[in-house]
Amino acid sequence: MEKATPAKELNVAIVGSKTSQKYLAGNIILGKNAFPADDATFDSVIGEGEVCERRVTLVKSPGWHRGYQLCDTPELVRMEMILSPSLCPQRLHAFLLVINAEQPFRDVNKKAAQEHLHHCYGEKVWDHTLLVFSHRGHTTAGEYIGQEGPPLRSLLAACGGRRHVLCVEATDNSVKVRELFEQIDILVAKNGCYQTDSRLMQGVKERREEVVKKAEELSQCSRRQRQTLRTLLLDPKPSLRVLMVGWVFSGKSATGNRILKAKVFHSGERTIKLLKHCGTVAGREILITDTPGWWKFFPSNFTPAALKSEILDAASLCSPPPSVVLLAVPLDTSFTDEQKRVTEDNMRLLGKRVWRHVIVLFTFGDTLGSKTIEQHIESEGKPLRWLVDKCGKRYHVLDNRSSADGQVTELLEKMEEMVAGNSSFYLSEADEPQLEPHRGDKKTEEKNEYRAKEITEQLNVEWNRKNWEKYHIMGGNWSLSAPPNFSEARQSSGGSEEEAAMAHSPKDDQFNAGLKVESDDDAASGSLKIMKGLLEREWGRREASMELYYDLFAETGNLSEPDVDELRKSRDKVLLWLKTQHTTSGRTAKREKTRRKRKHCLTPMRRKKLFKTC
Repeated sequence: MEKATPAKELNVAIVGSKTSQKYLAGNIILGKNAFPADDATFDSVIGEGEVCERRVTLVKSPGWHRGYQLCDTPELVRMEMILSPSLCPQRLHAFLLVINAEQPFRDVNKKAAQEHLHHCYGEKVWDHTLLVFSHRGHTTAGEYIGQEGPPLRSLLAACGGRRHVLCVEATDNSVKVRELFEQIDILVAKNGCYQTDSRLMQGVKERREEVVKKAEELSQCSRRQRQTLRTLLLDPKPSLRVLMVGWVFSGKSATGNRILKAKVFHSGERTIKLLKHCGTVAGREILITDTPGWWKFFPSNFTPAALKSEILDAASLCSPPPSVVLLAVPLDTSFTDEQKRVTEDNMRLLGKRVWRHVIVLFTFGDTLGSKTIEQHIESEGKPLRWLVDKCGKRYHVLDNRSSADGQVTELLEKMEEMVAGNSSFYLSEADEPQLEPHRGDKKTEEKNEYRAKEITEQLNVEWNRKNWEKYHIMGGNWSLSAPPNFSEARQSSGGSEEEAAMAHSPKDDQFNAGLKVESDDDAASGSLKIMKGLLEREWGRREASMELYYDLFAETGNLSEPDVDELRKSRDKVLLWLKTQHTTSGRTAKREKTRRKRKHCLTPMRRKKLFKTC
């Protein structure tokens, strides 16, 4: 190996996805537990120590979800990533891009890494980056690169072929660490140190200062509002009837369990039917109704009719009706104009006055780290501020991993205050739900419903298949500290080559195995490209959610092996529909604006009951 003069000080930024085990790589390098076992927060963390006769400073930046596009990563995370090199005492010698070799690496993961690093550190970042594979000793770097194929080889080529391996279970990594430092010395000798973009840094710092200032103003406004509402509260502990709504995997069910202190809702799986449970919490009688979630990226006309009916029944057929609506919004993803439209359209089902009864509940509160919820709201910009303002600046953040009761008690108090403020509100028959004008004939409506059904079928089949795959590969053991080597497990599963290929292939980039396009022209076509992109982004969310919840799936015991023919037929149907959209997009564009069928509208009787104050 080529030698280079070692520097007395070594400053390195550790980057990677949330499940890349950056903290383990940092602890191995420093030879101590300098980083907490958590890569999910918005914070950058500094670790220092004397290693191999050098003063070493490591800056672990916050990570992204492996399959997330840059636009789906929260703005606070992006800002913190950009500023992380400035935490080094002097110049930055290298970036270590950590990849968990126990997880499959597909094209979507490569794109996510490229997007985030290029956005935060510029196109020159690759001249200063070295890939570090973390694993538990089951495979070598060469074997892993060979298994994962072109996506990983392409990323390695962008880094000039520089790579290193750190074994999590090794008793002595001192030799490996010394070799890593030698590689960094060679990199610096060849390409120099990384030069930060001072203009970009200054702009982000100014933006962060603005966010902090506005966040404090929002916090003060919220506190004043709560003080005013507390004066209206006659019954200090009224009974509360709570309706949970939100995206798929937004943490609704986990929130219900956290409030009631019981595992009564199916956390970690999609909610298909409305489910009610009650209990006594902090001296209050609480009734919680959990509802199926809508997709984050698909327009509301792709929300299945059965799901809409479940949400509507939960709100209008309950007696007494709900007094509070908790709208769950995950903190680990961005909230853009796209999510604003999807949320607003799906909430129209409950009528235009529903916002008087809504509290925005930010879930996955553990990801905030040292940041405040107000900083997240302000950093996301107009779309999320619109949502908070729409709900009268009523919001709360909940960490379902924390056992502290104070956060639940505070949430209940905010519910009580809102109910007190709405005590004179009555939902009249004139309070129509905000549905778009009815267009099109019956045949068009049925066609739209069929299309939504096909997309939903594909999502559901894939969802169930992935759940089964993960459970099957782990052999029923969900308590592993890190996800297993999927590729190795598939080779030893004993299934046929066709089944293994269908179960997962490096080429199976989200939906790519079933949704390939015929040519570049097809890929660039409007409806086909947009719909395929939505499918892939929805699947990025599912993958991230499963990595978060995989240890909870075993509690249900309802995972069964999916039928391969069913999966293939489902994919074929969706692909055929997408191609039909491509060839007929010009004739059907107007028809696609139809949102929902007339039978889904609220009847006068249902409107009377909806959110009527007892």
